[in-house]
Amino acid sequence: MLKSKTMWFSAILAVLSVAQGFVLQVPMSPELQGLVGAVVAAIVAYLRAVTTKPLFDKPAQMSE
Repeated sequence: MLKSKTMWFSAILAVLSVAQGFVLQVPMSPELQGLVGAVVAAIVAYLRAVTTKPLFDKPAQMSE
């Protein structure tokens, strides 16, 4: 399942989101929340831009 950097980033983001809601509860201003959202969106866009193959064409392990 985790054959790509995009999938790894998504899994880590999901874990951190759950941790933020239940464990960490980091207080953030609306401005900081917007900045974090923009950074996440930029990372996703970058990972999508460098994607060259569909997941089913990738080997089981990441080569990089």
